[in-house]
Amino acid sequence: MTLERRALSNQMDATTSDLFSEPWGSHAPGLLQRLLITVTQNTVLQRGALRGAMTRRIMALGCPLDIRFRDCCYRIEARNNLIEVGLLARPSYNAPEIEFLQHAVQDGGVAVDIGSNVGLYALPLARTAGPKGRVLAIDANPDMVRHLEFNADASGLANVTALHVAVGAVEAQVDLRIRQDDVAIVNVEQSDTGTIAMRPLLRILSDAGIDRVDSLKIDIEGHEDEALVPFLQQAPEPLLPTRIVIERASPEGDYPGCVTEFDRLGYRRVGQTRNNSMYERP
Repeated sequence: MTLERRALSNQMDATTSDLFSEPWGSHAPGLLQRLLITVTQNTVLQRGALRGAMTRRIMALGCPLDIRFRDCCYRIEARNNLIEVGLLARPSYNAPEIEFLQHAVQDGGVAVDIGSNVGLYALPLARTAGPKGRVLAIDANPDMVRHLEFNADASGLANVTALHVAVGAVEAQVDLRIRQDDVAIVNVEQSDTGTIAMRPLLRILSDAGIDRVDSLKIDIEGHEDEALVPFLQQAPEPLLPTRIVIERASPEGDYPGCVTEFDRLGYRRVGQTRNNSMYERP
């Protein structure tokens, strides 16, 4: 690990430690913040660049902030994380995708969230799955994993398992590259001295004791083919998800390798949003 990476890691550890030193609810929004949040959530201010500007004003009045989203608890801070901005400012954030996946995990279902961030999908899915269900949340960024674990605990969700691991086609060690304009957007590079494990999804599920998957969400910044295609080619029938939400490769379409496997396995695309496609297997 280079000195620069080590310094970044130490800084993240210190920040995270401070962020989680107090119980959830200790940082409830103040009166002015609550007013601004309400105005933002109920007007055009929740959209696009206006949303970012308003959340910056809200968080400038004091952070971290403890908020609720879809009956789950989240602690957010003033940093560049698009997911946290959405959680704060838009009650319907990614609603079509979340509700599409929730339908398949009712009454004890199993969900897998690859690229879980702070739990935008994982926590509502765990709430829907209930105590008999299970959610496996996977992220290569240790900061996101620690945040998600705190949020899940604050939400009283004991059925969430968070894993710090990268998902890929092979077993290897990788280094993390974090984009400066969004701390949750990362890339991984294989390296003999890498500090983060990369594992195939089939191996991860086996090690976690998961023998069936009802819902799968995957958003790993352009590595979807690499992670998902080998899994779809090798997975036994019970591990093939009933419903999948996958980030789109571009406004024009989905990841080619994934589409090929979806077609082979009988998945059909039943919907799409600006950033994601939704697939279902009868």
